[in-house]
Amino acid sequence: MLVQAAMTLLQIAGGLWLVGQIAGVMAPNLGVPVLLMMCGIVGGPLVEWGCRMAARGPARRYGQDAERRLCESAASCGRARVLDPVASELLRYGEVREQYGKVVRAEAGVG
Repeated sequence: MLVQAAMTLLQIAGGLWLVGQIAGVMAPNLGVPVLLMMCGIVGGPLVEWGCRMAARGPARRYGQDAERRLCESAASCGRARVLDPVASELLRYGEVREQYGKVVRAEAGVG
């Protein structure tokens, strides 16, 4: 942020210097003010690109960590709210079916 502000100030200083030369307040010399403006014009996007590259790695890792945590949380919630209750019901169904089979066999043997 500070470096980009410096690039903007370089552009402004170069522009004011050129305006001062045009107005006749300063001695004509195009080299330095144009160089200042070009440094600001080229340096601003370069600083922005460098910052983006520096932030890209940590941002990607943070995103991957957040995605992993969300997937684990969703899986845990699905297990607790769906799979475990269904497994419990299936177990109870198996027990009832087993008891029903015993009753049917007992009645078939009696009658």
